[in-house]
Amino acid sequence: MQESLLNSVIKITKNRDIDSLEYSLISTIKEFVDCSEIAVYKDLDVQEELTIERSLSLQTLNDKEFIWGPRQIIDDPEPELVSCLRSACIITVKSNDGVEKRWLPISFQDKPIGAISIVCNELKSADQVLLNAFCRIFENYLFILHENERDKLTGLLNRQTFDKKIKQLIEKQVLKQHKLTKVDCHRKLKQSSTSWLAMIDIDHFKSINDKFGHVCGDEVLLVLAQRMRHFFRSTDLIFRFGGEEFVIVFEPTNFESINEKMSQFLEMIRATHFPFVAKMTLSIGMSRISPYDFPITVLENADKALYYAKENGRDKLCFYEELIADNLIDSPDKGSDIDLF
Repeated sequence: MQESLLNSVIKITKNRDIDSLEYSLISTIKEFVDCSEIAVYKDLDVQEELTIERSLSLQTLNDKEFIWGPRQIIDDPEPELVSCLRSACIITVKSNDGVEKRWLPISFQDKPIGAISIVCNELKSADQVLLNAFCRIFENYLFILHENERDKLTGLLNRQTFDKKIKQLIEKQVLKQHKLTKVDCHRKLKQSSTSWLAMIDIDHFKSINDKFGHVCGDEVLLVLAQRMRHFFRSTDLIFRFGGEEFVIVFEPTNFESINEKMSQFLEMIRATHFPFVAKMTLSIGMSRISPYDFPITVLENADKALYYAKENGRDKLCFYEELIADNLIDSPDKGSDIDLF
């Protein structure tokens, strides 16, 4: 028991990203605590309202079968879960047949940010101690990973995590394509929905720093990061690449939807009051992400679109694919065997 427990703790602390850490936590709880359901919930803190996402879940069907649940926003969260998130206290509810549901808070820097829920028969005292210990280990290691993955100023994902995150996204797209068969060809109706990458640059940011100082510049970056977190979906990955440059990787959607969303974002930024700055604008370059792209290729394409936007008036959104189709920028090498789109 002690040896297997130590090995499980070692496995948890070997993880280098939060998604893998959550998976290891649930797997470890399942191994040592007899329960039928386990889930990880997060408070996404969207526009200062309680928005709860179930990021990962496991449901046991029998001794050998179980189901991993998908990431999902919870529209109508259980009141006990809400209470757990707001009070940072363990909440337990027991039904007449002896089945117990327990919510355990997860905190970050003394602020509740999520909860672990389990469904089981009545927990023994030793199991309760073990479960609490696993949650505290998860909490402590979550802090370490957060520090490694996040930009120190804005709290957004940092440049170092980009390659890993986009590779994971592309691998998921490849797997989905491989699962398509002739029987379910009707799914191809959604084929136009793909992932997208946006490169965002603050227009004339150097003049803001020169005129008002770097402290003001940092405040502008903080406000912009806050606006982006609140405006986009929790599943969209937002990175600070350094200086005034940001990258967003979007989950699959079609061209019309992403074009409308990004145009609304530009308009929202124009209307936002930034510290000491009467009006601030952004230039954005967009590129489609296909399942067999290299991450560097997608970045280069979006960067070309961004460069075009900045060289042709700024404060605008440009799509790499549209610029190529309209012969506004040079097309990729036609002799290449790589089919980018």
